[in-house]
Amino acid sequence: MGYDAVIIGAGLGGLGAGAALAANGQKVIILERMEFIGGRCSSVDRDGWRLDIGCHFLFGCEHGSFGDAAKRLGKEIKFYHPSNFQLRVHDSFLKFDGEKLVITGRGPDPIKINVMDGIREMMRLMPQELMSMGMGMMTQMMPMVNAMAAPIIKQFDKVSMKSMLDSYFDWPIVRDFMEYFQMAGYCTPSNLTASSELLRTLLIYLGDWKPGMNPLELMGYPIGGLEAIPNTLAEGIKEKGGEIRTGTGVKRVVVENGRAVGVELTDGETIKAPIIISNAGIKETVAELVGEDKFEAEYTKTIGNLVYGNSGFTLRAKMKQKISDIELGFCLPNHDVEGYLHALWDDLTIPDLPTPIMVSSPSNMDPSACPEGKQLILGVGPCMLDVKEDFDMLGPLCVESLDMLIPGFKDNLESYDVLTPKTYAAFGEENAPVIGIAQCMGQVGDERPSSKSPIDGLYYVGGEAGRNVSGVACDMATNSGLACADYIITQELSKV
Repeated sequence: MGYDAVIIGAGLGGLGAGAALAANGQKVIILERMEFIGGRCSSVDRDGWRLDIGCHFLFGCEHGSFGDAAKRLGKEIKFYHPSNFQLRVHDSFLKFDGEKLVITGRGPDPIKINVMDGIREMMRLMPQELMSMGMGMMTQMMPMVNAMAAPIIKQFDKVSMKSMLDSYFDWPIVRDFMEYFQMAGYCTPSNLTASSELLRTLLIYLGDWKPGMNPLELMGYPIGGLEAIPNTLAEGIKEKGGEIRTGTGVKRVVVENGRAVGVELTDGETIKAPIIISNAGIKETVAELVGEDKFEAEYTKTIGNLVYGNSGFTLRAKMKQKISDIELGFCLPNHDVEGYLHALWDDLTIPDLPTPIMVSSPSNMDPSACPEGKQLILGVGPCMLDVKEDFDMLGPLCVESLDMLIPGFKDNLESYDVLTPKTYAAFGEENAPVIGIAQCMGQVGDERPSSKSPIDGLYYVGGEAGRNVSGVACDMATNSGLACADYIITQELSKV
């Protein structure tokens, strides 16, 4: 059977590319060496508990790249959008319940701010015609805003996030939250992260926003768990005539006369196609699947020197009963988040302290995630694959942090497990990064690796490639696949 494209890897980059090509009428085959699809955007079902591989609160949702990929296939992915947010920084506690913002711990009495009343009053005082006109103009002007902003943002490609934080945030509590939030989003310490990525990300999600939309709709959790995203895209690809094989390893990319013409599988089978797209990692593709001898030395050196972001851990806690209404939260229990993160990155040491952690409860957003009457709570945090300490220490430290954020957590904990960087290394990625190559200075914007390789017919997608592709984690990977496929459709397939 003839194929128009072979895609190596069924992560969100590969599935995004497959969705765009299949929707355009191309015959695609996606080869995944694991027995499941989606990479870290996946789930497993055990005894009534749906356990996500990663702890994700996604950005863009149905309004961003996930929705774009699904719509091209005539599909829909439904998301739950948060109504509350909880944050503990040091000894202060903040909670937003969709109406009121309550801050406790900074004085004898809590500070209460009715956010929504203020917004409603502002909207009441402003004529609706003027409000609608302003929102409509903003939406129509976004392409112009993006074009004008691009050269300005580029100037920040060499400015670190630390420099920006030092310039604008001198309140320790706010500084610590911003320090951790940028690490959670971009997976590098603030002295390495390019501040331009924050600006690009804000523009992306501002572009996803529509007049009258609650901004919280730009973040959420997929109904049916993380697996709902890859499963929906895979179903649509198959309906369009595409093929997906799991448990199928690729041994090498076949290159003839300077052009990629197919792949050889680990079982010896060869599959030919004029387009080869790799979601297997740019370093692995160059060094292992193709071979460095097929590229110019300067290119292989550049690819070899790319820096990955940090790895991470996920704690999955099964609770005896529902004890909290938390949907999204952060716990930063220590007074030096920057020092904690640098101990991980520079010293490869896990500090013997409660861990900074991002928390969500999938069962509060989708009750089918756990047995009735129980609660599922997930926590995620940064780590490195080659830290000096034993990963076993992560569990108790995470539990301490969760008990600080969620009263009664320890007393109602039934059991938990921790997915460590070693777990993610089993996916075959060097250093087991959360995202891929780091969104750090020297690797963003025009300096981000192109999806188009020097070998004709060979492309890369995912968190590894896509010049000027930006965003956060899964959304960025999907966008990389869509952008690459759109380029192939307009530049490559238009020639035949």
